[in-house]
Amino acid sequence: MAKTLNMRFALDNGRTTAMSLAAPKDELTREQVEPVMQMVVDTSAIEVNHALPTGIKSAVVREVNELKLI
Repeated sequence: MAKTLNMRFALDNGRTTAMSLAAPKDELTREQVEPVMQMVVDTSAIEVNHALPTGIKSAVVREVNELKLI
């Protein structure tokens, strides 16, 4: 089963952006993810079309179960 950590940030232009990381560790917690996301916001570590992050929207671990047929 493939796992991805999907993090969404609010931007100063009113839009939202997402950042994804493949293969997050098992049993990842809010207490581990939130400070890292807040650091991205506080340091303006990302920029999307000249827009900077202003806050955290959400973080989810998505699991995808693939069934290979061929």
